[in-house]
Amino acid sequence: MYFTIPPPPRYGQSILDYGCGIGMNIPYLRQYFPAAKLFGCDVSKESIRLAKSQIDYCQFDVIETPKDIKMYENKIDCVFISTVLHHIEPNEHKVWLKALYDAMKEGSYMVIFEHNIFNPLTRRFVEKIPMDKDATMLKAGYCKKMVQEIFGRGNEVKLRYTYFFPWRNKIFTTIEHSIAWLPLGAQYYVAARK
Repeated sequence: MYFTIPPPPRYGQSILDYGCGIGMNIPYLRQYFPAAKLFGCDVSKESIRLAKSQIDYCQFDVIETPKDIKMYENKIDCVFISTVLHHIEPNEHKVWLKALYDAMKEGSYMVIFEHNIFNPLTRRFVEKIPMDKDATMLKAGYCKKMVQEIFGRGNEVKLRYTYFFPWRNKIFTTIEHSIAWLPLGAQYYVAARK
């Protein structure tokens, strides 16, 4: 995510981790955006309870319906969604994303990471995870089109592939940036600005 959106303070000071689960991404968001106010939300009451017990520098909330997203209206500069949509029924994708879009500030960003269905190792990995047994992996084109429809045709929507290599250092990151167009990375991300 650190190469997807401009660093603070240009993009703002608040990030919502939608579908945060037990808050595993929150420490990384704090590391890369130390001045940002962090929010996390999830439909799982137990996950939010665990997140609150482990992390005290983030506001965690249980959300049960898309209407609950209104609590973040005009508070969010970036919505971060990491491998969440494939757990949501396909007919509900647009409803949740539209609620998130409506709550975003003007000029804010939405960044969605999902597993790449065209990467055979990723597909195999997802098939073996018990928590993903009922998940439906999303094609990158589907995700991009959905975001374009919500944000409007005039807004630029980026689609990039990532996690080509299991190693993280400057060399591999540079290579990844140069081949982000290649649909073979373990994940992809779709990013758009309101």
